[in-house]
Amino acid sequence: MKNFFSFIAIFVSLISNIYSQQSAYDFFVLAENAYKNNNCKQAIVYYDKAIALNKFYYDAYLAKAKCYMTLNNKNEAMNQINQVLTMKKDYAPALFMRAEYYYNDKMYKEAINDLIDVISQNKYFYPAHSLLVEAYISLKDYENALNEINFLISEQPTEYKYLLKRAHIYKNLKQYDNALKDCNNLINKGNLIGEAYCLKGDINLELMKNNEAFTDYSNAISHNFYTREMLITYLNMAMKDSKLPEAQHALELLINNYEEKNAYYHMLLGKIFIDQKIYESAINTLNIAISLRPNYDTAYVYRAMAKRFINKDPLNDIRRALYLNSKNSLAYEELGIYYINKKLYSQALENLNNAIKLNPSGRAYYYRAIVWDINGDRTSACADLQQSMNLGYLEAKASYDKICH
Repeated sequence: MKNFFSFIAIFVSLISNIYSQQSAYDFFVLAENAYKNNNCKQAIVYYDKAIALNKFYYDAYLAKAKCYMTLNNKNEAMNQINQVLTMKKDYAPALFMRAEYYYNDKMYKEAINDLIDVISQNKYFYPAHSLLVEAYISLKDYENALNEINFLISEQPTEYKYLLKRAHIYKNLKQYDNALKDCNNLINKGNLIGEAYCLKGDINLELMKNNEAFTDYSNAISHNFYTREMLITYLNMAMKDSKLPEAQHALELLINNYEEKNAYYHMLLGKIFIDQKIYESAINTLNIAISLRPNYDTAYVYRAMAKRFINKDPLNDIRRALYLNSKNSLAYEELGIYYINKKLYSQALENLNNAIKLNPSGRAYYYRAIVWDINGDRTSACADLQQSMNLGYLEAKASYDKICH
């Protein structure tokens, strides 16, 4: 009889444990559903109930840690992870989660230690290797990063993101030939083509092969890949070489994707439209620049310039620019040109003198030479045309050949 009651007691205990496990799991499922519905606080309540029924429910601790991370309570998240590791110090999911925490908190050495522990338990847990690569890169330990990425490539040769990552590592190691080889491999395989061209551009820029870099960036953009930094570099290169369509395209991408509220880039795009004789687009773009920065004197000057080319009155914009900045030399140039067109040569001369005093540009000397020539002062006209040519103003040569020879 005693044995019978002992059996009953054991049976009841087993049934009770099974029920507790089921109840813990039920609460875990409720918590997961709450988390999926973005209700982290309710999820934490359910996770706590699951843990109360089974204090060794490691996945509930880690899921609760994930909730705390979502709520930006990093300290409590780490506390949950460490509770698991106190109970089971080599529990790989907890080690990996803590490594992610350390990595995001820029504690790279600590992350590396945990990731190495994870990999020692499972060599083929690829996310740990991938995060280890990033941690090594963050510490500029490119040799160890290269070893890890080579392992990933050997295991997953069709994961082309690893090939691109290796190309970046080779670049950082200044092994440019290997980096370019990986980039070309990606391009030939038709994978991550834009990213590969962008990286090639960066490499060629470091090698001071500017023409090749510009072509690579053009190819990256044509494959719909660009970054803010790349577009700015590409824009500067295009402007330097007077490649106006490319500069226009770079600015449009820059504005549409990164710098919608940047008055300077709108102003620069307006100027490029003027240089390409697309005057209505210039005016529309400069309108935006002025709406973003109502006291932007240079934008008013360029809008005046665009209006002048399509026979619209620019005077109000020029006066507004000079009201905002009395030392805007470009505004004085435009006012001088305005008075030349109105045949008011003394006023033109006065404003061009002001422009040259503030900023002796080739354009200002050229238009002042026109006034001298109209006034019959050939000597002064030729002197100004010569100075204009010296300053690189291309239109001056034809006038110099006509007037001074």
